[in-house]
Amino acid sequence: MEWLDRKGTGHHIASCPCWRCHLFRLIGLVSAGRLVESESRFEPLGASVSTRLELPRPRAIETAAALALRRRWLILGIVLVGSFMAVLDVFIVTQGLPSIRTTLGAGVSDLELVVSAYSLVYAVFLITGGRLGDILDRKRIFLFGMTVFTVASALAGYAPSAPFLVGARALQGLGAALMYPQVLSIIQVTFKGTERSLALGLFAAVGGIGAITGNIIGGLLIQLNLAGLAWRPIFLVNVPIGIFGVVAGFLVLKPSRADRAPKLDLPGVGLISAFLVSLILPLAEGQQLGWPAWMILLLLLSLPLLGVFILYERRRTDAGADPLVDMDLFKHRSFAIGMPLVILYYIAASGFFFTFVLFLQSGLGFSPIASGLAFVAINTGFITASLLGPRLIPRLGNHLLSFAYALQVAGLVWTMLTITSSGTALTLNELALPLSMFGLGAGFALSPLLGIILSGVPSQDVGAASGVVSTSMQIGNTVGISLFGLVFYRFLSSQLASTPVSYLDAFKLTLPFLIIPSISSFMLVFLLSKHRARQIIHRLEP
Repeated sequence: MEWLDRKGTGHHIASCPCWRCHLFRLIGLVSAGRLVESESRFEPLGASVSTRLELPRPRAIETAAALALRRRWLILGIVLVGSFMAVLDVFIVTQGLPSIRTTLGAGVSDLELVVSAYSLVYAVFLITGGRLGDILDRKRIFLFGMTVFTVASALAGYAPSAPFLVGARALQGLGAALMYPQVLSIIQVTFKGTERSLALGLFAAVGGIGAITGNIIGGLLIQLNLAGLAWRPIFLVNVPIGIFGVVAGFLVLKPSRADRAPKLDLPGVGLISAFLVSLILPLAEGQQLGWPAWMILLLLLSLPLLGVFILYERRRTDAGADPLVDMDLFKHRSFAIGMPLVILYYIAASGFFFTFVLFLQSGLGFSPIASGLAFVAINTGFITASLLGPRLIPRLGNHLLSFAYALQVAGLVWTMLTITSSGTALTLNELALPLSMFGLGAGFALSPLLGIILSGVPSQDVGAASGVVSTSMQIGNTVGISLFGLVFYRFLSSQLASTPVSYLDAFKLTLPFLIIPSISSFMLVFLLSKHRARQIIHRLEP
């Protein structure tokens, strides 16, 4: 009989010299094993009893398979804790913005930076983080990233000033960028076939739930005002979770890296970083600084920088070097169309969440817990759709995505009509149904996307692909917060005074712009391959 220890090393009980196997031979009690006689009592040298253990072969196979299955899902649970923390902290801070503004004396640009500094650094280093996992070791980079994230969370909870908090948020983003892309890579190398499809579905669901529950948890923690700490527990709550995740990951995760360790593309890192900074910084700071000429020029440079990055990566790909982004990934239509769908999804979601919280708390005077409870309706719809989505994909295929974006548009239009009819007397009960519809659309949209995007990615490129996917998510988050924050504050500043009515008018004028990404996604779905999504998902199977 053979068995596997925690390191995955095989032991043959009959001959292994280790102390555990010796103990097993002595007591003869390993999963129904038994001592048997191996020699006849009529042999001349006398009777002898062997301590060889026998186990019925089917039961041995069943036991080993059960242990391997349990370990795989334990690995998934640990890495999903990391992904949940990374996504949660993009959105949990939005509920604390009014409190941060009061206690730290932060201005509008400071508040946007508290949110966008995390997403910006997160987006800049995500692809690099995925590549480092391929080169060094996915387990090592995941645990290091979680450690950095945990320390940065403690610093953010301590922050005595707005600039200090922005710096701590940027450090959090770096930790998340190292941690998050390893999750998809570990799932890809740990699971196969239908298990992989289920694991990817759970990953997508946890990401969406983290985005929505961030507002709920943030509102609850601020409302409780634990030990008089106001907004600080929204960061400090990460510390015990992070410590647990590091310890559990060290004990359970297996080392893994790409079969051929690629080299890090430093010029590519510089170009993509320059593009993201030139795009995000003006959107976040332009209005507050009065749009000086250098900032407008910086924004105009973003598209040329993106073009140079694409040409450079294309040249490295054709030369057989190790590009930061393998441009051959975009030869797969599912990947090429799936990436803008992901970006548009997160632009709409993050922009809506950011402006909606400001509208409820700063405009209508909702408490943090009350505005957080508004997201319960979204979360209910999202979880329901996430559970139903995998069952509907085989029947509806790509039509499920079209249906999802139609639901999102309907939910936002319904929200706009409800706000218009109720005015400043708006209640959570009136918002429940339109927000639930928006959540249903969000859940049905996110469920099949990851399967579609990764369907054509070779296993050796999964780290780079995971980094690209995760970067697209954070680009969407950062652009959504910065762009729609700019639109919202532009409409608000055009009002004569900052009253509940002015906030109401500003949010009503912002909502039509929030609908545009969902309509664009609805049209993009028709560019996907004619193969139905169920066929795409099946390609994930070995």
